[in-house]
Amino acid sequence: MFDRLSSSLRYAAALPRYAAAGLLTALALSLALLGEGVWGAAATYSFFLGAVMLSSWIGGLGPGIVATVLGTLAADYFVIEPIHSLTFDASRLVQLSAFIAIAGLISSLNGSRRRAVDALATERAQLETRVAERTAELLSTNDILRTEIDGRTRSERNFRGLIDAAPDAIIVIDDRGRMVKVNDQTERMFGYSRDSLLGQDVEMIVPQRFRAAHHAKRERYGDAPATRTITGDLAAIRADGSEFPVEIRISPLESSEGRSIVGIVRDVTERHRIERRQRQLVHDLGERVKELTALHATGRILNEPGTPAELLAGIVNLLPAAWQYPDITNARIAIGGIDVRTDGFEATPWLQRAEFKTVDGQAGIIEVAYSEARPDATEGPFLAEERYLIESLAGMLRAYFERRQAEEHRVNLVHAEAARVQAQEANAAKDQFLATVSHELRSPLNVMIGWTQMLRAGQISPEAASRGFDVLERSVRLQAKLIDDLLDVSRIRVGKLRIEKRPVDLATLAEIAVDAARPAAEAKKVTLNVAIARPLFIDADPQRLQQIVSNLLTNALKFTPECGSIDLRFERADASAQIVVHDTGIGIAPDLLPRVFDRFQQGDSSTTRTHAGLGLGLAIVKHLVEQHGGQITAASPGAGCGSTFTVTLPLLARETAWMDLPRAVPVNRMLLSGVRVLVVDDEADARTTVGTILEQFGAVATIVASAGEALDAVTRSEPHVLLSDIAMPGQDGYTLIRRLRGLIDSTRLPAAALSGYVDGDSKAQALEAGFQAYLAKPVDATLLARTLAALLDRGES
Repeated sequence: MFDRLSSSLRYAAALPRYAAAGLLTALALSLALLGEGVWGAAATYSFFLGAVMLSSWIGGLGPGIVATVLGTLAADYFVIEPIHSLTFDASRLVQLSAFIAIAGLISSLNGSRRRAVDALATERAQLETRVAERTAELLSTNDILRTEIDGRTRSERNFRGLIDAAPDAIIVIDDRGRMVKVNDQTERMFGYSRDSLLGQDVEMIVPQRFRAAHHAKRERYGDAPATRTITGDLAAIRADGSEFPVEIRISPLESSEGRSIVGIVRDVTERHRIERRQRQLVHDLGERVKELTALHATGRILNEPGTPAELLAGIVNLLPAAWQYPDITNARIAIGGIDVRTDGFEATPWLQRAEFKTVDGQAGIIEVAYSEARPDATEGPFLAEERYLIESLAGMLRAYFERRQAEEHRVNLVHAEAARVQAQEANAAKDQFLATVSHELRSPLNVMIGWTQMLRAGQISPEAASRGFDVLERSVRLQAKLIDDLLDVSRIRVGKLRIEKRPVDLATLAEIAVDAARPAAEAKKVTLNVAIARPLFIDADPQRLQQIVSNLLTNALKFTPECGSIDLRFERADASAQIVVHDTGIGIAPDLLPRVFDRFQQGDSSTTRTHAGLGLGLAIVKHLVEQHGGQITAASPGAGCGSTFTVTLPLLARETAWMDLPRAVPVNRMLLSGVRVLVVDDEADARTTVGTILEQFGAVATIVASAGEALDAVTRSEPHVLLSDIAMPGQDGYTLIRRLRGLIDSTRLPAAALSGYVDGDSKAQALEAGFQAYLAKPVDATLLARTLAALLDRGES
């Protein structure tokens, strides 16, 4: 019954401590929820760690463990995403495990501290009880002695027995400072025999450094009205010369022999040892808190965003405060190409080091050094706990770099997968593009072959024949446009698209482009509404600027249905010129809008699409606009709602006079009358076609198939002008013109190159070799005739 009652009382006494643990955990949860989104995950765990620390400080290990369990569940359920659920995935287990480990360590340390404090308090209470009891006994004995002395009713033997039974040394000192009586404990405490002490000056048991002060105060000891304790840094000396701390109580003693002093000397060596142990425990607890703070701060920093160098720089500045002498402590962390250190760090004889290596073989090091010597502890200049701390930090850094490597590996895998998917998409786009190119080239070829066969048969009416020639011309121009677009894209990709800028009026070029597009618009019954502000002087390549407007118009016409409309505005906007093309066409789907300027991009690339083309026009426009220092944007409310393209180009700072581009004038069919033209081309159909064109303008064409035949023809009869292909077997056009220039200069025999190579490098190479003009195949007949006439300084009058 008594045991059960005792157990119930113990549980009742422990209940407030566990209730305090629950209340502190609830308070930590309230603070975490109150600052949700403000404190951050690190501060949230700090609240629960504070609850654990206070619970274990107040109640010991049990309440600390209860606070740890409650804090873990509360953080997982109310704070960590996803909230209101207990989910133990890998990252959450790492966080909760770190929290539980730190909380358990705190509870264990506080539990140990509480047990040590309780044990110390118990021992001290027992010791004080014993002292009080012994003191009471001594006082009682002293009173009895005084009574016996006063009344001389008790014997000296009884007095001696009581004195000798005392646990402290009791010494009776006469008015001259001599020891006249001592008890047995005095002999044991000081190591002298009774005979050696009696009659000797009491200063024989006082250390030399205290004797002067003792001698000065001894005269006043007899004036003390009652027993009093002498405190302070007191020590006594034994017969062997060793000193030990003491506590002394003195009281006056009246006897027939005169006034004496009774001194009670207590050896407090054990008490001092316990006090030192207590102070050491408190110090060690403070050091552990510093170490835990450093580990917690390191973990928090390693989970923050930033480069490894930035994070390590933050960590290295935290380390000195975690060591026992922070004022003279410096630290360094190095791994790979990273080397961060505190100001003033240098290797000294008082250095502590921890090394670590990641799974990929990367070696790292943490060094902590004192800048000056300090007394060695049992383990050396650094505590054993500091060795555990630096090893723990090395482990955390190793885990951080391994985690970072794993994340980089995962990102690389994601990038590799994305690159693989992108490559597959690129291959699919390439195949689709090649199929589209084949279709776009074969379609006009099919038309051309059909009409050629019908015209050759001669069984169609003159009206049908005229329509057939129109179809053939459109098909040829379409193929030329497709080839030009492909070549422009190729030049853009290699950075060889040339822009030859000069001051031009955008308004004039706009009129030319719109006039060229009107026939197509009228054929489709599309209304063109044009508004042009004059003048709009910009620094641009006229040909490329006209190409920008033409491509935008062609794109709008392609996607605008019959009876639709296209609005074009060429206007000023502050210091810029704007080209706005708005159509009522099929519009642009939202998913296509961000990619509308990509190469080969089409809204519909299937075999059932309703609009032809390679998807290059807008990509070329974007590049040309950017090369002119402008920008282009596309907007559309959605499919079926039309679209708007806006081009912005910088205006010139001041208006510049500029002549209009020449308008088309009727060609003079006798422009080359009587001109002897030497035509050189290895393709029979090509040279026959060119010869026929020249004859229509009145020229006399001599047609040869190679450079050697051309040289022979020049030797026989010198022509007025040379028209030569570039790519020919044996000797090309460059070789031919160089050999001719060795014989005849350009004033006697001007020359024009006619080639299928249309890149800027080929043109520059031809002009450098000795040609005076460069024409690209397929060539317009009128342009060919006018170019040759210009070389001969012939006008069209």
